[in-house]
Amino acid sequence: MSASLTQDLSALGIAYVIGVAFLALGYAFAGHVWVERHSIHLPGPARVRRISGAWGELFLFTACALVLGVVRFFTDIGFVQDVVLAHPLASGGVLIAVAAIVLFYSISVVAGAKRDGQDNAYRARLANAYAAYGVYSVILFAGGLLAVALLGLEFAHDQATFNAQRAVIAGRVGDALAALGAGLDPLASAERALTHLEDAMGEIAISQNLLQDQMNPVFVFAASIFAVNILIVLSPIRSAFMQGAIDLTHILTGIAIGGIIIAGFVSYFLSYSQVIEGTLAQMQAVRPDASLGAWELSRRYNEMIVELNKSRNLLGFAGAIGGEGSGLALFAAAIQFTLERLPNRTEAKA
Repeated sequence: MSASLTQDLSALGIAYVIGVAFLALGYAFAGHVWVERHSIHLPGPARVRRISGAWGELFLFTACALVLGVVRFFTDIGFVQDVVLAHPLASGGVLIAVAAIVLFYSISVVAGAKRDGQDNAYRARLANAYAAYGVYSVILFAGGLLAVALLGLEFAHDQATFNAQRAVIAGRVGDALAALGAGLDPLASAERALTHLEDAMGEIAISQNLLQDQMNPVFVFAASIFAVNILIVLSPIRSAFMQGAIDLTHILTGIAIGGIIIAGFVSYFLSYSQVIEGTLAQMQAVRPDASLGAWELSRRYNEMIVELNKSRNLLGFAGAIGGEGSGLALFAAAIQFTLERLPNRTEAKA
């Protein structure tokens, strides 16, 4: 395990412990105030039992921490050194903005309790609860934004690696063009040029692996969000969350899907398609002359042309980026789509 990964997981563990502590304090300060709003309903033989919604929130907080940890395993950059410390002003600004939003929401809830006619004791409990719960909320939402920032910077890092590989491919094709003017006899020139094209095809295969590395963290992030949503749908902790929180999970799911689509199109139009189109255009000058009678060279050349033409369309691109992360994301998305359309017990009774 690298030093950067150890540092990130240690920081994640410290933030997790602090968040859990303030979550517990928030529910302790709230007491009966949050029993009605944030309790988990467990069906029983005689009546429905209630347990503290803190268990549901603890599950969600733990799941989110695991999502960030899993995504970090698939990235080459660290969120402590390369995100937070490398961009202190932006990181501090985001943290202040999140804290301001949480503070505004907490104040509005307490003010709303006053408008609803709640007494001073009720409002005091609510204010004390949100004073502690707010710290937990800041850690939760800041961690989510940190995951998005980590994915964005990792995508840019991998894009630079792909661009370097793109230059290598162009060099191999350039060598093939140079071989035609090397002063050799036509057959020897064609053989040497095709040999350099073979090298270029190998480098293109490597570039496809780099694309998988670039897209894998995005797919893993999406698959993790789908998995968390599935566990919430299948478990009683769903009742611990207000409808707004449930809607937020749907928004996050939409963001995950949108992120995959946007990242895919950026990779396709700005990188992958240009590499394939450029290689195909330059290969026209290296086509073996049929008058040479070297049918093996012509056959291999045509095979490379067909292979590249298959790779340059969107279906070929989808196959190029389809690593293990994409399979997990598609599988999890299909399960979530199915479960959200199955009626729950209340709907079934109705």
